[in-house]
Amino acid sequence: MNKIACASLSLFAVLWVCGGCQTPPRSSAYAPPYEEGVATRGFDIHDYDLTVEKMVGSMLSKVQPAGGKQPVVTFGPVVNRTNYRIETHMLLEDIRVEALKSGNVRFSAATDYRKKGGEAGQIYKQLEFQNESGHVEPATVKQYGQIVGADYILFGNIYNVERRQGGTTEANYRAILTMHEVATGLVVWSDKMPIRKYVR
Repeated sequence: MNKIACASLSLFAVLWVCGGCQTPPRSSAYAPPYEEGVATRGFDIHDYDLTVEKMVGSMLSKVQPAGGKQPVVTFGPVVNRTNYRIETHMLLEDIRVEALKSGNVRFSAATDYRKKGGEAGQIYKQLEFQNESGHVEPATVKQYGQIVGADYILFGNIYNVERRQGGTTEANYRAILTMHEVATGLVVWSDKMPIRKYVR
């Protein structure tokens, strides 16, 4: 048996064990981009990549710089409404990375008006430190009131509906993202990414 065949069998064995000892109806856990179905029940890295690619491309086709100014986007909650663990924070970070690469938008991390937690909390803590501790050179202090306001807020939900047909479970995921314009409250963009999986 050659090395390629051995490696293929080893990979198949690992995927079979990781899938809860369930035999997938397809020979690979990573389907080509045009195929929605993959072998594992939960979201895997292939699903994140497909979702990011679809959403970023769709969003940037709608939100474009105007008058030489890049619109500023901030994140609202993206809620996992499935029974499975989905790393929504990673999904949003990946979306931000790819959108920033385009140069068409900017992102605001100062999003939490409660000034607690995450990136927003660290920004507010740094502002408080610079302005109130007395330890920072006055000429270098970043003053209150200069945070750039966001033009858009990105919200989302991830759903999952399952059905059984014979001995096979079909799991249908749907990620839906929506962008609201802060000034008007209007929904200016929305799109969905369906992902279908089969588990015996």
